[in-house]
Amino acid sequence: MVSPKKYSRPTIILHWLFAVTIIAVFVLGKVLTGTPVSPEKLTAFMAHAGLGALTGLFLIYRIILLFKHARPKPDPKWGMVIIALSKLVHLLLYLAPLALVVSGMGMSLFAGLMELAIAGNWQAWPTAITIPPATIHGLAAPILLASFVLHVIAALYHQFIMKDNLIARMKAA
Repeated sequence: MVSPKKYSRPTIILHWLFAVTIIAVFVLGKVLTGTPVSPEKLTAFMAHAGLGALTGLFLIYRIILLFKHARPKPDPKWGMVIIALSKLVHLLLYLAPLALVVSGMGMSLFAGLMELAIAGNWQAWPTAITIPPATIHGLAAPILLASFVLHVIAALYHQFIMKDNLIARMKAA
């Protein structure tokens, strides 16, 4: 089977939707951690959790598309190191959001955060959440941020330094 020159249209659309929601969820997470316990914290939590769940749905669909649509193969001129790093970063771009979604759901469930937010009971909001899902959430977030930043830097490196027009593979036609 011949490798396509670019990703499928659904994959491209999902890639950019995924990027936007990840940025939004990360920003909301920072707002959430920087907001004192208050009604505003519950609002930030609901937005963060809702967009996190949407990101999880995008992730599931993205994984389905991995198996459904052929992907462009790496250019052999990139060399083994760049190809290996690319595979590692892409793997982290799937695993870290998966860990964040699952741990976020676990944290919300086991700490009762969603019930508190729905009830508007901001006074009962815990000042510190120390259950295992919270630890996983706290570890996965910087891994996702680092892999996201590396992904963007690599795309810009390919586009402007290597001048191999890599970004064209992820542009809608």
